[in-house]
Amino acid sequence: MAEGIQWPRNAPGILEALPQSPFDAALCCAWKQRVELGLFRYRLRELQTQILPGAVGFVAQLNVERGVQRRRPQTIKSVRQAFDPEQFNFNKIQPGEVLFRLHREPDLPGTLLQEDILVVINVSPLEWGHVLLVPEPARGLPQRLLPGALRAGIEAVLLSLHPGFRVGFNSLGGLASVNHLHLHGYYLAHRLPVEQAPSKPLDPGGHLHLLQGLPAPGFLFYTRGPGLDLESLICRVCRATDYLTDHEIAHNLFVTRGAPPGKTSPSSALTGVRVILWARKSCFGIKDDPWPST
Repeated sequence: MAEGIQWPRNAPGILEALPQSPFDAALCCAWKQRVELGLFRYRLRELQTQILPGAVGFVAQLNVERGVQRRRPQTIKSVRQAFDPEQFNFNKIQPGEVLFRLHREPDLPGTLLQEDILVVINVSPLEWGHVLLVPEPARGLPQRLLPGALRAGIEAVLLSLHPGFRVGFNSLGGLASVNHLHLHGYYLAHRLPVEQAPSKPLDPGGHLHLLQGLPAPGFLFYTRGPGLDLESLICRVCRATDYLTDHEIAHNLFVTRGAPPGKTSPSSALTGVRVILWARKSCFGIKDDPWPST
């Protein structure tokens, strides 16, 4: 897995300007093939992008076609809503929408009795390379974060050589559009404030931090990479999301290359992976929001 990934100093983070890992090459090549096959709802072109003025430096993008042509989101009534096979789910997609499968070697630490993770296109892409990570779709798992799914998301970020490849998870009531377990992955060629935002510890062991300096403080977890540290992080994060789900508290999760917790600066190195968890006000019914959807 790739280590020491950094943004280039004098070049944009576009895919063509950075080296590719085998994961990046496979994803981008297969994604481009699906574009040529016409499997997307629209042809994604260069998006209008601006860095908003202010201390935070939010990245804003305009994607009109996504707002108009995406699949109608499902009606969500509970964070713990059961899977409904009659609704749209990832067992109903076209075979060509599957790019490839992620499969863990059986002798790797932390391996669970888990089938392959399907990597499929998001037919209404938010950005270039927008994919969905779908674990064991035939099981009909509801949109509730599980350790194997989180592990796949973090390892996908670690497999990429692009610092802008991120993974996200939306709970039910947290603007998830489909009640079938999945995570989002996509390339965004811009630095984000969450990569280096400062934080303060919330526990004596320094395993849980509060992200600061942003309009929406979140819980920050950090790992330098594979091994026992990663497995411990997965356990802690899923314990937190289980609590939120069991108490009907919607949430969003974001995985990105980032600096270690604590005091940081704009030049802090992205030495590991940050997992940020936000508890949020639930939004039930049919969503109408520009956050990533299927």
